[in-house]
Amino acid sequence: MASVKSIHRQLNGAGSPSRERRGMSSAAAIAALGVILTLVLLGWNTWSALRSAPPLDPLQGPNPTPQAQGEVLPEPDPSALRIQGGIESGVDMPFKRMEKSFDGSGTLTGAVSFAPGMAMPAKWTLSIRPSQFALGRDSAQTRTRTLAGNVTTFEEFDLPMGGYTIQASAPGMSSMAQEVMLYRLAERKDLPGMNRVHMILQMTPKAILEGVVYRHTGEGASDLPISLQLHGKPTRYGTRTNYAGLWEIKDLPEGSYVLRTGPHERPLLPPMDIMVRRPVTRSEDQTLPALCSVRLRAVDETDRPIEEVIVRGFGPTPISTLTGFDGQVEIQHLGAGDYQVRLEHRASGRKGRMEFTLQVQPEGKTQELILVRCLKKN
Repeated sequence: MASVKSIHRQLNGAGSPSRERRGMSSAAAIAALGVILTLVLLGWNTWSALRSAPPLDPLQGPNPTPQAQGEVLPEPDPSALRIQGGIESGVDMPFKRMEKSFDGSGTLTGAVSFAPGMAMPAKWTLSIRPSQFALGRDSAQTRTRTLAGNVTTFEEFDLPMGGYTIQASAPGMSSMAQEVMLYRLAERKDLPGMNRVHMILQMTPKAILEGVVYRHTGEGASDLPISLQLHGKPTRYGTRTNYAGLWEIKDLPEGSYVLRTGPHERPLLPPMDIMVRRPVTRSEDQTLPALCSVRLRAVDETDRPIEEVIVRGFGPTPISTLTGFDGQVEIQHLGAGDYQVRLEHRASGRKGRMEFTLQVQPEGKTQELILVRCLKKN
């Protein structure tokens, strides 16, 4: 019995160091876990602070130190000009508030490039014209230079100071119109001012404007005049719809236009403002109201048809067209009302006139043919 107890004590004594080692390992693991959690919390707080901070503007640098109440910061020296590439780019803060003077002249230099895939034109035109918006436009001068296609740089000397619009163009392509100002500072006449500007003009394909016009029945409105005019300018572009009512105007400079459907002077729909952008701009689909049509036939005193007779009419919708080989012409898209038409055949000196009234006809009914005799004057 004594020997059994002795063996039991030996076994119990042999197990004590193992339990102590297990206890030390558990304490070390808990301590390591605490350190890891502490580092994670510190990293999270740092990341949250950086995330909530305002982004740094690379052009302005760090945010300035807040100004103490009542402290007045000194104004920058107006003579502290920044010169970059020989071009005076201005004074720091008070520069924008300084009055500008347009006494004197400057130099405009630049280069022309072409968009990838574009063939170099045989020649291109540099347009220098007074700006519509910039200061100094009243003292600006218009200049136009035509250069060979292989000449891709330009220099304009002794250009009067002022506000300019600069653009390069060639058949089917043009650059964006850029605004440039040549000037001096009225308060610093001893400085040359912005008297030299260098610019890069890239030629890209001109814009395309397209659209579709429908009759009130849903069919395409064919042979309908479409006109487009630049806002504030007399420049006008025109085309006619095809058999399906589709139309397209190519080689347009980007800009704001007024779109008119029908005769330009008296459109069939209200004029629509549209902004044309490269490469293709699609206008809204348009639907005409119910309109009239008429068929005219020009004949001589023996009722023989006369071709190529000029037809001009006055009424709700202006008329301007020619008769065909059979002396006939069908005029569509006319507003209802009273009309007066005059016909003239210049080759023979024959003339004729006719008055009629048009009303909207039921669907499927053809307008009656109206004969107009064109006689020679004695």
